[in-house]
Amino acid sequence: MRKLVLGIAALVACALGSAAAMAEDLEILDPQIAQAFAQALVEAADKIEKPQVKVEADSEKACGVHKEQVGLILVPQKDIQPENEAVNKDPGAPLAHLFMSVGYFPVVEDKPVDQAKLRTLTFTGQDGAEHKVSYLTLAARHTDDDAWHLYGYGTDEKPLIDARIGEGAGPGTQPLALEVKDVEDGTGTAYITIFDRFQCSFKVNYKGE
Repeated sequence: MRKLVLGIAALVACALGSAAAMAEDLEILDPQIAQAFAQALVEAADKIEKPQVKVEADSEKACGVHKEQVGLILVPQKDIQPENEAVNKDPGAPLAHLFMSVGYFPVVEDKPVDQAKLRTLTFTGQDGAEHKVSYLTLAARHTDDDAWHLYGYGTDEKPLIDARIGEGAGPGTQPLALEVKDVEDGTGTAYITIFDRFQCSFKVNYKGE
């Protein structure tokens, strides 16, 4: 994938750039670009057969981050409710879609995961061409030890990502916010903030196509 074209805005699947001398953050994606781009991505995600968690997305509340117009897009579950009983049992309550340009990988046990563990979605951009993105289904889970977790599901039945949720504030985007900070040598920390009160994090890496 070279380009993901959204109107005159391009989401280009390229490397994060040469290794920076200092750690840096990804920029917040313009909300209108994230929202419009989310519509095509959600249509592709809705075609997945038997997902671990079924997300009914609210594209109007999508958010994202990028560097040089490259990044990740988060599309939250419609009308997220913290009292949802589904959080108390596996696989958890639906939280969001997470779309990543091909070449982005969550880091698990200090290594980028294999591409085979991520779902790959194909969609048609406004340029009429087909493009691919990597995809995770996100869920919230409240376990018996009274801990809160963010689960990220790829192709396996078990979650690929298990990130503890604690208190923390983000950039104020509601109901969910996404940030990727301290990117150095292609690896940074992704922060997902819920209702600007709760937060979890996990590492992401860009290996290139």
